[in-house]
Amino acid sequence: MAMSISPLARALPQLPRFSLLSAIALPSISISVPPLLSDLWDSVLRAVPKKKTSHMKKRHRQMAGKALKDVHSLNKCPGCGQVKRAHLLCSNCVKGRQGKS
Repeated sequence: MAMSISPLARALPQLPRFSLLSAIALPSISISVPPLLSDLWDSVLRAVPKKKTSHMKKRHRQMAGKALKDVHSLNKCPGCGQVKRAHLLCSNCVKGRQGKS
């Protein structure tokens, strides 16, 4: 039975073992993953984006659905007849009053 060495293990330099670490007996930790989930587990560990998301794409995604709403509360000014927002003073009439003072 031949053991295959991963390319990552071949690329990394072998580090010397320290005598202090080898003297301490550490319990071995093993995670058992059911065979049904083993393919899914590998794909979760490799879930890394291929390229960095650009600033524009990120802002488009974050701002989706947050556009300015249309103004529906518009009325006619009873004094001059121009269109104004409801419950606010007409800008045309206010300008006319300032000049008369």
